Amino acid sequence: MHKGEKTKNIIVYALTDRRGGIESFFINYLKDLKNIHLDFIKLTPKKLAYEREIINSKIYYVPRRRDNPKIRKRKIKEILQGKKYDALWFNSNDLASVDIIKEAKKVGIKCIGHAHNSKTDKLNRTIRHNFNKLIINKYFDGKFACSESAAKWFYPNYKNTTIIYNAIDIDNYLFDKEKRKKIRKKYNIPDEYTVLGDIGRLEKQKNMSYLIDIFKEYHNKNPKSYLMIVGSGALREKLEKYVRSKQLDQFILFVGEINNTNDYLSAFDIFIMPSLYEGLPVTLVEAQAAGLKCIVANNITREVNVTGNIKYLPINKDSITLWVKQVVKSRDRVNNGKRLIGSVFDISKSADYLEKKILEVIN
Repeated sequence: MHKGEKTKNIIVYALTDRRGGIESFFINYLKDLKNIHLDFIKLTPKKLAYEREIINSKIYYVPRRRDNPKIRKRKIKEILQGKKYDALWFNSNDLASVDIIKEAKKVGIKCIGHAHNSKTDKLNRTIRHNFNKLIINKYFDGKFACSESAAKWFYPNYKNTTIIYNAIDIDNYLFDKEKRKKIRKKYNIPDEYTVLGDIGRLEKQKNMSYLIDIFKEYHNKNPKSYLMIVGSGALREKLEKYVRSKQLDQFILFVGEINNTNDYLSAFDIFIMPSLYEGLPVTLVEAQAAGLKCIVANNITREVNVTGNIKYLPINKDSITLWVKQVVKSRDRVNNGKRLIGSVFDISKSADYLEKKILEVIN
């Protein structure tokens, strides 16, 4: 970030140690914001997923309410009163915890809401979200969301929401033959084998067991195939057990959390995302930039389909054969990936728009 006399200071709430959508959003945009300085609040005492890439920004630790409500309250006050911030940028998947918004308004700091998902699968969070949604809306000076469905989830009056798409540096994700060879060599995957892939947290939302069922049926049809699942999460052990029960442990690879997803996308032949819900998945933008055909759940927003390479399908139990029929190797990958250049998912275009919208709120 290039600082100038008119640089605006914003405190961002909140990041975690996971490589999730919110964390990816800020790492992608951070270097392209010219007149805005960001400091960050993290909800974990652990190192952030991308902490090495956050330079010249303060990172404050605030515990979650369930961990220590007393310390949380004190720390929030200290942060908001300790430095002159022009705005609080509240980034979340839901409105279950909104204490920091109320505290910011008390000390005269403007608030920008930013919705990053369209649902939660936790009942207690859904109840708190629905309650807070009605009372907190008046506190937002600016309303952002990653998609229309996320805006509807977050704001009662969503029609004046600014959609800020999860943009990326497209050149970093274009198909690369050498990266493909390198990753396949690492896992001893012959080039003629078809690799299905998904990137996401191993949590209920991502519906990984359904992905395994799709692969089981596809592998029966084409034994020269692998499934690569990139990501970590609470369900890993359970999913690995499920894979063993299907006798697929030789052909389904749990890669874990990595920092070079672009390399793995080049190694894939097709991208599969049967999520139960999403806001606007940045991994689906990255997969398109890598020139991959994508088969995704029909609940995912059509706003993300820039290349025309996304096929939307239902995620019912009797729909698995439909998914299997759509699995074919992606072609003309570099040219397909370049279709994102100049689109709303191109960071070189979207960063200026984001900065303009933030400054409109602050000024």
